[in-house]
Amino acid sequence: MRAEIEVSVVLPNYNCLPTLPRAINSIRAQEVDVEIIVVDDGSTDGSVEWLLDQPDITLLHSERAGASRARNLGIEQCSHELIAFLDADDYWLDNKLAQQLEIHRHCPDVVCSFTDYMHTTEAGKQIIGCFDYWPRFRKQLNDGPVTVFPNLTPQLFAENVIGTSTVIVKKQTLLAVGGFDPTLKSASDWDLWLKVAKLGSVGVVNLSLCHYITDRSGAISRDQYKRLAAMKCILDRHQSSLRVFPSALLFGYLRWVTGKAEYNRILKEYRYSIFQELLVLCFQPEMRRFKAVGRDVLNVLSFK
Repeated sequence: MRAEIEVSVVLPNYNCLPTLPRAINSIRAQEVDVEIIVVDDGSTDGSVEWLLDQPDITLLHSERAGASRARNLGIEQCSHELIAFLDADDYWLDNKLAQQLEIHRHCPDVVCSFTDYMHTTEAGKQIIGCFDYWPRFRKQLNDGPVTVFPNLTPQLFAENVIGTSTVIVKKQTLLAVGGFDPTLKSASDWDLWLKVAKLGSVGVVNLSLCHYITDRSGAISRDQYKRLAAMKCILDRHQSSLRVFPSALLFGYLRWVTGKAEYNRILKEYRYSIFQELLVLCFQPEMRRFKAVGRDVLNVLSFK
């Protein structure tokens, strides 16, 4: 027999009918009862009609306001103190919510918790786990499945390790920091988690309990440009609170430089990407940086 409802789930949707049922079913499969709030952002693909046939879903409408405003609308309507987020093209694995709720039960001061997740293609091919991609963060985790960080802000500024579809956070905390910033064209989730982490301890489940779809459709170069602009805005916005953590400041801005190198690579501006990768390489002598520089050099030589 399931326990009484403990958590609300907010799911924004825009024309995600092919993956929406999978996401919803992964919520229903959890070992706790939930309140499911879907905020449809003006879908035209039949999503609304499908959602209207689901008796256990509260359906809200935001009319092409964007994911941040859609999530904020959902937050306002949540009936429960703990709120989880899931994107319509991601999905949870079994017992995801139950394992996180144990953290909140045993550590009531925790304002937020999240889990590891697996990057996958739309076809289901696994690529890499989030925590494996950020090995310096992984080294900060306990040997057991749960780690509680009294102050996660430095690590989070340096490495954006939180996937929105893995988060459970207190509603009062979300309201206190103003929710997602809709003025940011990208990375508003990272900005929010930085604000949340400043208000209390954060729990981490070192298990991959969510599949995150990486090859979503869209204009890659355009989205990357928006993300870089948003990253720089967020770094500048939060850098004053990180002055006592100079290494976190450095690594945060180096991540932005890495993003610029990736963007120039998309544009085939390999001379710029070589310079940017070499700059990062001076402070982060990682094999993937060496490989990136090597590929860029080969690309430059191939154009001669």
